[in-house]
Amino acid sequence: MESPPQQWTLFFSRCLSQRIRADVFEAAARQLHARTPIAGAKLADVLLRPRTASTSTIDPLLVVYLERLLALNRIDAADVLIAAFRWSRDRPSKSSDAALAPQERWQNPPELDEIIFHRLHKAFATPGDRPRTKMEARKVLTVVGQWMSAMVTAHAGDAVVQAMTGVQQLQQQSINVREALGMLVMGVIDNMRMVQMLNAPPLKELRKAFSQSLSSFIPLLEQTSPTIASRLEESQTKHALLIDPGNDLNGGTGDNGLAVASIQLESLMDLPTINTRAGLYIFLNSLLVARPLTDDVTILNYLHARYKLDTQTLAIDLITASFDILSNAMYRSESNERMNCLKSFLINRIPPLVAQLQGPLYGLAPEFCITQALSHVDLNAFPAPSQGFNDGGGNNVLSDVRQDFLNACALHNLIAVGNIERHLGERPMQEPPEVKYVKEDLLKQCKESFEKVNMFIDEIENMDGNAGAIVLALTEFISYLCDTNMTPYLKSISNLLSKKPQALDVMLLFTSPASILQPLCGFLDNWQYDGDQGEYQPVYDEFGAILVLILAFVHRHELTYHDLGIQPGSFISQILERGHLSIPADELTDEQGRHLGGWLRGLLTEDSAAIDDVMKSCRMQDFYLLMPTLFSQIIYACSAEVLSMDSVKGALEYLLETFLLPSLVGALTWMTSHALEQNHQDVDVLMQIFHKLIRPNSISGDAQTMHSTILSMVSTRLDKCLRTLRRRDPARPDIEPLLETIKVYLHYERSSYASITDLDQWTSTPGNTLRLALRNTIRDLSMWSSNGTIHLSPPSYTHRQLFTTSALLGAHKTLHAILDEVTSQTSTGNGAVALDIATALICAPSTQNSPLEVVWVGSPIAAIAPPHTRINLREMLKVEYDNAASIYLTNSTTAETMVRLHRRVEAQLAAVGAHALPALNVDVVDVQHAMPDIDMSMSAVNDAAAAAVGSSMAMDQQSLERGLETHLDLSVGGAGGGLDLGGGAMDLGLDLGGDMGMGMGLGDDDDAWGLDFDNM
Repeated sequence: MESPPQQWTLFFSRCLSQRIRADVFEAAARQLHARTPIAGAKLADVLLRPRTASTSTIDPLLVVYLERLLALNRIDAADVLIAAFRWSRDRPSKSSDAALAPQERWQNPPELDEIIFHRLHKAFATPGDRPRTKMEARKVLTVVGQWMSAMVTAHAGDAVVQAMTGVQQLQQQSINVREALGMLVMGVIDNMRMVQMLNAPPLKELRKAFSQSLSSFIPLLEQTSPTIASRLEESQTKHALLIDPGNDLNGGTGDNGLAVASIQLESLMDLPTINTRAGLYIFLNSLLVARPLTDDVTILNYLHARYKLDTQTLAIDLITASFDILSNAMYRSESNERMNCLKSFLINRIPPLVAQLQGPLYGLAPEFCITQALSHVDLNAFPAPSQGFNDGGGNNVLSDVRQDFLNACALHNLIAVGNIERHLGERPMQEPPEVKYVKEDLLKQCKESFEKVNMFIDEIENMDGNAGAIVLALTEFISYLCDTNMTPYLKSISNLLSKKPQALDVMLLFTSPASILQPLCGFLDNWQYDGDQGEYQPVYDEFGAILVLILAFVHRHELTYHDLGIQPGSFISQILERGHLSIPADELTDEQGRHLGGWLRGLLTEDSAAIDDVMKSCRMQDFYLLMPTLFSQIIYACSAEVLSMDSVKGALEYLLETFLLPSLVGALTWMTSHALEQNHQDVDVLMQIFHKLIRPNSISGDAQTMHSTILSMVSTRLDKCLRTLRRRDPARPDIEPLLETIKVYLHYERSSYASITDLDQWTSTPGNTLRLALRNTIRDLSMWSSNGTIHLSPPSYTHRQLFTTSALLGAHKTLHAILDEVTSQTSTGNGAVALDIATALICAPSTQNSPLEVVWVGSPIAAIAPPHTRINLREMLKVEYDNAASIYLTNSTTAETMVRLHRRVEAQLAAVGAHALPALNVDVVDVQHAMPDIDMSMSAVNDAAAAAVGSSMAMDQQSLERGLETHLDLSVGGAGGGLDLGGGAMDLGLDLGGDMGMGMGLGDDDDAWGLDFDNM
């Protein structure tokens, strides 16, 4: 015999299939119930159980039959809600659901839930209709509370997925169901019988659970139905169903209150994702504010994460933002060196990047993108070339930029040469280069003729689109020269580059610092004398030239040994760490003491033979580490009148020769530090030596060039030192001439820190602070992004402001300045724009403690991520996010902004990581196993490869040596040395995993459904 549920299932199926009228159904149901009674919960479950897997619409008779059973009191409101919740899409799934039969996992359409909610709302709103028993009331409160929590939890999960995918979509039907549930809840808590049940002392826990669910549901409902949410909030307040921080009855302070706040924040709806013009503007500014961080992979990964598959918009916005940062620099009156770096980025860097997006995978139309981007460019900042001849035009400094950019685009086949005039609006005054350089061809030319190297170095700063190939070829050529011990050529290249600071900037636009400098550092580290060395001065000359180039990079771009890719104990690491420190006499080793004495005797007596002797025994690495100590000994002796300044004059002139001149970097750095100490009487001696070293009476031409480079490196330290001495003794007449001399060498560093001028500008207004200035900047960027079509020129911005504010105020205060402004913008309806700007600020890469590592995986030597020395904004945001629930209890708007911003930041950085290009790792042994038909001895392969490389290298070296004999004197032996470029492993794992349990299961009985009614 069939069980009662089976009989009723068959009864409902036949009634629905035969379209039985309501009155007939009612009569038949009475008869069946009299013969086969069944509990109301089971009956409602049988009626509402889905009958097909793909139910997209509801049968209207089902609702009619439900109404009849409610009228017959065969089921009550609690039975209906429990059964509807069991088969609803809102019910959280459990891990055990996977073991259920397929029909047990079917779900009803949301429309049925909506209809049930509206029907029961009327029942509870009608006095005397519902509830009819206390048990019905308890069960209704329980299941309604769980339904509200389930809806909040489901929305929180959807928000995470939407943040990761960038898709913001909420179906109208989901909004309708949410509104209907809100109406039901309103009817429930306005029902006097239900209120009496909630206020009954034995039901304190039920009241608390219901209040918590209600408090989390109202913010969710407010996002789509503010009117209903407002009415519901009034009812909540009226009946004291609030989360009171001072009363634990409804889950106040303590774990319950925090849990409710956490649920409310999890249910928070994200604002729409907008790719603002300011967002990319900030990103490019951060790449170029100090040392260039313009790695291809980093840029493209960031752009693909931001724009997904919209490559057309990506290219348009990239070009537009590149013009924006250049016009911003002009309006801010940035230095010519910085302007040239930004120009080179636009003209030499952007076209190759856009060319990488031309493949069939992306379907990019480059000329269309360029046309669209140029239509967004401010022509007041970028006039036509013909206007560059107008008198008094302050904007004319950029008059050639559009022409040069279009020529570079034509060089990289992005547009036709014949279309340049149409895009420019006039006939171009200069044609694109005739030849597009290719790295391999340039490298071959350099190896065959060194004269080509000089020519290519002169062309690095050209604005024609060819700089990238030159830099990459030159980088590999320097590494090749280090491998083949071609020291005269290395000296020549080093001298050419070290006097061109703008060329150094351009080189770092295309490759990592380690790719250029690690071979040179290793070469100096392993430099050894030959046994039959005749003269040592030329060797010191070659060593010093290479050292000056390395130090020029280091001082200009604030490089550390991590950036150079070298070990802490290497020579350059020691120079950076203690090359400016004097060694106390009692800490000198015997060897250091002998070397120091030899150098003092040779220099003070101007005895070239004595200097040759000490150079023979003193390694160049040891000489440079001893120079601060040597100067300290000279200054102490002069102060004690053991030595006269006349006797020191010759030594100082000797140090101005090119083979010893690089030692002034460490010496002058030590002198500036020592001069500021106030526990000695050496200032008069120091000032005389400063004059002789900074303003020499005579110096050779080659030495003059190197001397200018060295003064540029130490100019900032000198300027601060001399100004401090002038404040201490304003009457000194010997300070001002030195300040005038070094003025032309100032601002050599490409630093992330703001200048005094910028600081004054941000804080000069009464009542203005760094925090308020940062908020004003975010506000300006938000307004510009919202009105980008009206205001073409970007607002004044430098990423130094964020870096400096964070350094001076700390990450916590800086983050809250950002949060406060985003909250303010959200209140005015501009929250989506401000959120994108804030995300760009926090995700922007930097040279220190960067949230987004720039590893230059495509360069010959990848960059090693330096250790973090302080918490960055992303990490501080994570700390604050973990405490968001506590903040929500006192400041809900800030907590909501914090949660939204954290979601957006983590989603963007996770997306950037997901787009990262995998490193190639090919095992030759695996390749052999994959090709069993090829019988090849590995030793034979290695021997053949070595022979081929050796033959090629020998031929290249012979070509270079023939050129060397023509241009350089080879009578002096070069320095030997090797370079160990052993590969290292670098684990850049990023764990973005997470486990979030949101399960609540419903079975066939009350306990399994999670509804424990017996113990209430």
